[in-house]
Amino acid sequence: KNMGKISSDKIDVSSHSQISQRVKMSAPYFYYKDCSQEREEDLMTPLVKPLHSPSFVMKLHAVLMRDDLKSIISWLPHGRSWKIIHEREFEIRTLPIYFNLKKISSFHEQAAEWGFQRFKTGPDQGTFYHERFLRGLPHLCKKMKNASLSRSMVYVEHIE
Repeated sequence: KNMGKISSDKIDVSSHSQISQRVKMSAPYFYYKDCSQEREEDLMTPLVKPLHSPSFVMKLHAVLMRDDLKSIISWLPHGRSWKIIHEREFEIRTLPIYFNLKKISSFHEQAAEWGFQRFKTGPDQGTFYHERFLRGLPHLCKKMKNASLSRSMVYVEHIE
């Protein structure tokens, strides 16, 4: 059989071990861009602009840094993902105060709009991950975008 080859004039996939390895690997493997070494480009730009409310991701980063909430929501030891440990307690004690939300489902929607992925299998099952949301590196949040805000922006040409 001619496994891996499409035809003599096409690319032999089997000779590209890096590509075939990525296809073959399954959970718990996860490919991501390592942003942990990215330096802050503009030290003068604040994490929260003056007279503006902090973004969802900045609020979340602040919540995850609080020692009194670690039994409810916490970083995983590696600092690349986080988990809500007690959803009901999080809904009562954290959502209304920090996020002005009432339901955990609304919080999950917001997290998805900011690009967080939720692991469904493997050792990090139930945790949330974003390549630019890392423990101790809040400056990376400045590069995160809310997909719903980007989609809903309407540009109007000035007409006189």
